[in-house]
Amino acid sequence: MKLKKIGIFSLLFFLSLQYLQAQKKEDTTYQRSSIIHIMIEHPMYMFNEEIATVFKEIPIADRFNDHNLGVKVVKFATQEFSDQKDHIASFIKQTNLGARAIAKWFMWDKNSGKFSMNLIKERGLYNANRLEHQLASLSTRGSSILQDAGENLINNTFLIMSDICFTGSYSNKEEKFTTIGKSRRFEVTITSYIYRLEWDDEKLYDIYKNYDSGIKNFTKNAKNYNFSFKGSVKTTHSERSSKFTQAELIKLVVARCIDINLYKLQKNYPDFRIKTKIASTNPLQADIGLKEGIKDGDLYEVLEVSTDENGINTYTRVGIITPVKDKIWDNRYMAEKENAKESYYGYTTFKKISGKDFYPGMLIREIEGNK
Repeated sequence: MKLKKIGIFSLLFFLSLQYLQAQKKEDTTYQRSSIIHIMIEHPMYMFNEEIATVFKEIPIADRFNDHNLGVKVVKFATQEFSDQKDHIASFIKQTNLGARAIAKWFMWDKNSGKFSMNLIKERGLYNANRLEHQLASLSTRGSSILQDAGENLINNTFLIMSDICFTGSYSNKEEKFTTIGKSRRFEVTITSYIYRLEWDDEKLYDIYKNYDSGIKNFTKNAKNYNFSFKGSVKTTHSERSSKFTQAELIKLVVARCIDINLYKLQKNYPDFRIKTKIASTNPLQADIGLKEGIKDGDLYEVLEVSTDENGINTYTRVGIITPVKDKIWDNRYMAEKENAKESYYGYTTFKKISGKDFYPGMLIREIEGNK
């Protein structure tokens, strides 16, 4: 009888460990793309000030590294809501934005003129001792860590210029033109332009050859760093609600429209797509939802992360999964305040289409196709 109790206890303990292991959300991190997100404002349009305030308050999604350069909102001489590529190209050139992005990557100190590898080490998840050893003992071009940093970190630096304009009806005739009105409806149109930082081994060599010893005017004199235009998307989005104040409704509409555009950019430009960790395997869940554009029928590859002797991470596909219908998390801005039942899921639940056993900490990324 005593042995039976011990056996049952052992079994329960074993099952509990398995359950906790399946449920545990791993703390492992992974390399992310870095983004600079800047709004183009239109002071002559209604609600411009409110929209600009909201934009400054919205944080960069945690799926990205925030590479903010201190400028969040800009305006151009032409106030019309039209194609902005020429204005943006001029802005990038005049502000030497590419050099500023590089200066942040290498933590350039404008007072001493010195550079640091600390940010690259942090975002690349590189071992500090191994990085220092490679920098000391190998040529710049021969450093596997620096080559990886160039390919998977610095090269994945994106500039998003979001042209935002109020386009909806704002009030009844008897009300002030600065209020939304009794209809409680707000509408914006956002055109987002995506640019990618131009980077290669030659530019890395240029950093160490010409600037590593120190330069106090790097952002002014380094002219060979630039951003290349990759594409644009446009979305008009509106929400009608009597539950929210005017300020809340404006924030809700702007935040959700930005999320839609970020998702569209990822669909159109695969190199910009995010990775998300598997949070549990029983059930199979991940911290992703409607905010990231997930919908029934989408396909996601499951990636296993491995690290080689040089400290370089590689991502290998080990399976394919798809979200379970009616179990997609509504993680859009203010979804809980709308009392959407899906907002309380916490995660989106998936089912396996192919692959071996998965475990928490593996990554998922959307791929083309439909189940």
